[in-house]
Amino acid sequence: MAEDRCPGVLRLHEAADGGLARVRLPGGRIDARGLAAVARAAERLGNGIVELTSRAGLQIRGLGLGLGLGEDLDALAALLTDGDLLPSPAHERVRNLLAPPLAGADTHALVQALDEGLCADPALSALPGRFCFAVDDGSGALAPLRADVELVPDEDGRMRLWLDGRATTSLAPPARAAGLALDAARAFLEHSAGEWRVRDLGAQRLASIVSIERPAPAAGLRRLGVLAAGAVAVLPPLARLDPDQLHALAALDPDLRLSPWKTMTLVDRPHPERTLAELLALGLIADAHSGWVGLSACAGLGACARARVDVRAAATVRARQRGPGAPIEHHTACERRCGEPPDVQVSVVPEPVLAR
Repeated sequence: MAEDRCPGVLRLHEAADGGLARVRLPGGRIDARGLAAVARAAERLGNGIVELTSRAGLQIRGLGLGLGLGEDLDALAALLTDGDLLPSPAHERVRNLLAPPLAGADTHALVQALDEGLCADPALSALPGRFCFAVDDGSGALAPLRADVELVPDEDGRMRLWLDGRATTSLAPPARAAGLALDAARAFLEHSAGEWRVRDLGAQRLASIVSIERPAPAAGLRRLGVLAAGAVAVLPPLARLDPDQLHALAALDPDLRLSPWKTMTLVDRPHPERTLAELLALGLIADAHSGWVGLSACAGLGACARARVDVRAAATVRARQRGPGAPIEHHTACERRCGEPPDVQVSVVPEPVLAR
């Protein structure tokens, strides 16, 4: 296997527009303090571009263009530590923990227990940066993502362990479920020979960890606007935010949940219609029939050295052309197809360059 170069906060990806830092947010949750820290990092150290990721996190672009990369790293770590976003430097690239944005307190308590257990085990810092945990709330919303290790409520109230979208025979009560998931991650490290994901182990080696029962059901969740119980969901066009938007979001003092489909959900709002109006004023999308819904693109020209096409400009044109119910569509600027969602229906890729 090739070297795992998945970026984090302390190890950046060198993009065409500068260093890129990826901030993990367990359960996709971030509060006002965290939002303000990311905003300050983007405006002081980066080029002002913050992107939502397909792992319900954030990434800050254009680092190293001002102070110099080494100084930027120290300043970035300090800012994010102040925002309570870097609890364990050794584990910062492996805190990939997903949860549905509308999940309740019990689900997020389990996410927190899983995150704390992960960060408490030095051995688990060796997990690949692409390895992903998930905690479902019974809705099946995360099923299409096929997390490496997932906990799903069972009919008897216990949590069942799933691996790579497959149910196993392993069950535990909620109080011990985090340990079950962490044991599966340790088993992955024991059996791995450099693989990045559980699916890379192969069926026989995967079966030697646990028994496989049945495939996961397909499900999805891309609802926008005012939802149940005072929740409000919006979509940033092409998953990008700027520092002004982040500061404005922080001023709302939100319990904000990001999702793998790059929506943002504010929960428990006492006046959701007022919150919706404030979010729309920031240029965020809440119309489920908008052409932006289900439309995504990679970083494109100016941000990636491999890019051959200005896919973000092309996607902006497409947003005006797409109608209600348009298929999930992703534009990429080269054959690597970075950022393509797992349930993509239309994939737009430039023609290959022919050798002369």
